[in-house]
Amino acid sequence: MKATIRSVAKLAGVAPSTVSHYLNQTAPLSAATAKSVEEAIAALNYRVNLGARSLRLRKTNSIGVVIPNITSPFFGEIAAVMENRLWERGFQTLLCISERSPERELSQVAHLVSRQVDGILLVYCSQKSRVAETLSDISVPIVFVDRRVPDQYSVCTDNFLGGRLAGRHLATLGHRVIGLLCGEPSVENVAERIQGFQVELQRFGLEIPEAYKAKGRQDLQLGLRITDLLQLDPRPTAIFATNDIVAIGAWRKLVESGFRIPRDISIVGFDDIAISRFLVPPLTTVAQPYREIGAKAVELLVDLVQAGETGKPAQENVILAPTLKIRGSTAPLKKGGAGKAIDGRLPQRTKPVPPKSKRSSRKGASRRPFKS
Repeated sequence: MKATIRSVAKLAGVAPSTVSHYLNQTAPLSAATAKSVEEAIAALNYRVNLGARSLRLRKTNSIGVVIPNITSPFFGEIAAVMENRLWERGFQTLLCISERSPERELSQVAHLVSRQVDGILLVYCSQKSRVAETLSDISVPIVFVDRRVPDQYSVCTDNFLGGRLAGRHLATLGHRVIGLLCGEPSVENVAERIQGFQVELQRFGLEIPEAYKAKGRQDLQLGLRITDLLQLDPRPTAIFATNDIVAIGAWRKLVESGFRIPRDISIVGFDDIAISRFLVPPLTTVAQPYREIGAKAVELLVDLVQAGETGKPAQENVILAPTLKIRGSTAPLKKGGAGKAIDGRLPQRTKPVPPKSKRSSRKGASRRPFKS
């Protein structure tokens, strides 16, 4: 015979309402009473009817997480942080992988809503994402992670500042011929990294000609295209890759081609995934605070869930500052000068860059390609 709350209450010697309070944590119980209920539940192998509970409480204690892919170490690491934080807060995680498809992503969000999740954490796949257009039809709160959506709850890195950090580092090392491995500029955070990098180089009187930019999807294959840049004259003495995976792809091709890092060429990545620290030499990179991003996104979403439809969090867009991790993959240029900085300061935080904004170089600064 299937165990019920009444049979549990009878065995524990308490009222059915006491068992209900224990299961739902709706009233304090003495340690002795709680122990009696626990022992009765274990003895009868009682299982809570989660469907009935969710209908009654209108909550399922589950959160949907949607990421572009699981093979990316960065997305895997941030998803792990969010799952752990949700577990600590008493939520189960339903993970979906959009595989960079806007249609699949939209379908997954709709499915999660139909499964009555309490909220959704979403790393959208591209600027073509249609989720933001349908928010008025989605009945649960959504927090956008790693990628900013105007006027919506989101947590991300200051990517423009991150690009500036990388640009300043290479310029002050004396590099004047710099190549750029550009991930998808259709994704706003990648576009901001590229823009920040180029704006900072302009402060040194530098620009990167189009021929020195290899563009493509942000994966290992893009990194292999460094061979296109190595055939240019003059050959780049430094490379900025818009994420660490691209940098690692370039790294492999350089080693296969007989180049020594950083003696022959310096490389800077972006993200600070775990493997970047174990390369020989370790990769210099712009570190995203992915633990803070994941933890803050969960905190923001849980606040929204607990506040209900009328609740408003303290912040809508949370933008966290990145840091530059200087390691062994970058070194001063042997020939060509020290690359003196214009000043010694960088702002700790910059405002997000609108997708269509235009930034000009500092008034009076030279804009001759590869000349200080």
